[in-house]
Amino acid sequence: MGRHALAVASGFLCATGIAPFAAANGLPWEIWESPSRLATLDPSDIVLERSSHCLDGCRYDRSNRGLEDPAGNPYALRWLYRDGEEAVVFDERGPGAVTRIWMTTGFGTASCIDPAIRVRFYFDGASAAAIDLPLAALFDGSTPPFTAPLVADRSASSGGFVSDVPLAYAESLRIVLVGADNGGTNPCTGNDERLLWFQLQHHRLAPGTPVATFAPGDDFPAWRAFLAHAGDDPWNGMLAPIEASSVLAPGQAIALATRTGPAWLRGIRLHLPRPAYASVRLKLAFDGATAVDVPLADFFATAADASMAARGILAGEDATGWLYAWVPMPFRQSADVELVADASLPAPVTVDSALSFDDAPIADGVAPFAAVLSDACVDRGDLSLYAASGAGKVIGVSARYRANGLADLGYLEGDARAYVDGAVAPAWYGTGVEDFFDGGFYFDRGAFARPLAGAPLVDSDGSGVTAAYRWMLADPIAYASRLRLTQEAGFAPAQPVPACVRAVVHAYRAPRANAVVYDRFDVGTPAADAHAYAAPANATCSAANGAFEDEPPTPRSATPCAYAAGSSRFTFDIADALSPLRLRRTFDVSAGSPGEIAGAPAAEIRIDGVVAGRFSPTSANPLRRWQQQEVLLDPGVGAGPHVFEIVPDFTPSAPVFAESAYELSGGWKDAIFADGFERPSSRALSRIAGE
Repeated sequence: MGRHALAVASGFLCATGIAPFAAANGLPWEIWESPSRLATLDPSDIVLERSSHCLDGCRYDRSNRGLEDPAGNPYALRWLYRDGEEAVVFDERGPGAVTRIWMTTGFGTASCIDPAIRVRFYFDGASAAAIDLPLAALFDGSTPPFTAPLVADRSASSGGFVSDVPLAYAESLRIVLVGADNGGTNPCTGNDERLLWFQLQHHRLAPGTPVATFAPGDDFPAWRAFLAHAGDDPWNGMLAPIEASSVLAPGQAIALATRTGPAWLRGIRLHLPRPAYASVRLKLAFDGATAVDVPLADFFATAADASMAARGILAGEDATGWLYAWVPMPFRQSADVELVADASLPAPVTVDSALSFDDAPIADGVAPFAAVLSDACVDRGDLSLYAASGAGKVIGVSARYRANGLADLGYLEGDARAYVDGAVAPAWYGTGVEDFFDGGFYFDRGAFARPLAGAPLVDSDGSGVTAAYRWMLADPIAYASRLRLTQEAGFAPAQPVPACVRAVVHAYRAPRANAVVYDRFDVGTPAADAHAYAAPANATCSAANGAFEDEPPTPRSATPCAYAAGSSRFTFDIADALSPLRLRRTFDVSAGSPGEIAGAPAAEIRIDGVVAGRFSPTSANPLRRWQQQEVLLDPGVGAGPHVFEIVPDFTPSAPVFAESAYELSGGWKDAIFADGFERPSSRALSRIAGE
């Protein structure tokens, strides 16, 4: 079946849940449209983070004219590249959206952003910026659509500046800063430093996905209305609750509800004394399998010692003292809701409950919900927050952090990293614990609670506990085959601050992957010859040793081919391919100059002469040379032998393209998995184990 013939079968593919969801079911970040959107796994969507993380793995990340030791971190600038006066921080080709922008500035003492710094957004290749304003106006609520509750400044988000305005684009988006590294006195700091740290979450969609590009005047009333419902049902389901009152004694379990399906558990509300939160567990079983077995304090992100209640959009404690959760939880056959009291509960307590069920249908691609608790301490290295195989997405994290035997706030310096679908390079690479939760500088404005993030408890000197939560609804950590979510412990590799974390990860997950590896090859090996790999005549291809940007760094000895003109070619013979196809490139970025010259330019991916996808420009890193980039290809590419051509867009800011390995993935070729509730066949399970 060829690429055009595959379109004839699109009805069949959509029925399986494998075809791109974005075209048929709306855009994946528009979760405010319906509860089922949040629970849908979309294999035609890749969610990534672009950040100012330290190039050599340092944890104390003084970037952009910072005070990091030049010997250990000689490259301060973390822009992608420079284009005249513009420092480019984001440059994506193809349809997608930026759904979160987080920044902070200064040394922890600044209360403002230098008014001389401007930010510009260029959509779909336009020469004129659709948005051009002082950087501070992106967060201070003065300029629509960048107004509350979609944005917060440092006072509202305890040290962080954050925007949750969805900035969609049909073809491309460039975000640039002007004046971010100018000399002279910074009026916000009183010195010449213009420190900026940043994180940008964004979606990379399959080519051809219909996306309405952001236009001046867009204001997202539905998203605003959704976020205004922190404490009650944000989807306004008007569901009649099942109410009960029970007495729960130490060591006792009580059943709150049993329901047969298919249906959804849409709302959980509980009222009991706050001191009991740590001693009472919420236990949920769907279709006979335990999905949640977590203390109330952890699941609802509010503990007895918290200085304020969590007021998250999907979980927390409302103004009347009721715990609430509005996470949509689907089930096919049955749901059982229990409360279990540990022996540590000092005395019986009265529990009032109100549970809401929804008989709405469960669409293809919807996956079961789970809340996974981890509790660990380490002296150095990484804390594991979550690991899973199959397909899924993380939509929320609530966690309690503390130093492990050493009173030092350096335990908040660890970067969060998400390793997705077997990639060595993290798809998400953060800049610090408090940054992940929308704060900054160890939450220097104290405890706060917003719909999408908060810190109900803030440690002031390193001897206590910091508790925080974040709901990643418009920008989940999505994976098609497996995920490993970690967080560094401590201050720096040479100066560790042992750390502990107790975390709950809220996720949707299916037991079977939505994508498997079809084929791969490394340049300079017999496999490359078998795929008819050919670099242009001017290419330099030689063995190289280096490491990836992960931590600790993974070494790699391989052959990259680098060239400044022309294009490369290779073949893949695709048998019974199912969309969406994914192409992952491993490449060398040591030739660029961080913040000045990109590590690699953009490039078209042509299949049989037709543009089927695009690589975006990437940052340079002479310290850790290996990077990876995965893109979605035109879903119309079908089975058979195909010629791939990589055609870079060389520019003075990105003059060299490099490639060292290619890997092609796609949907299952047999026994198509329709939804997250069916069990894979024994054959499928053996294949998963083999991969």
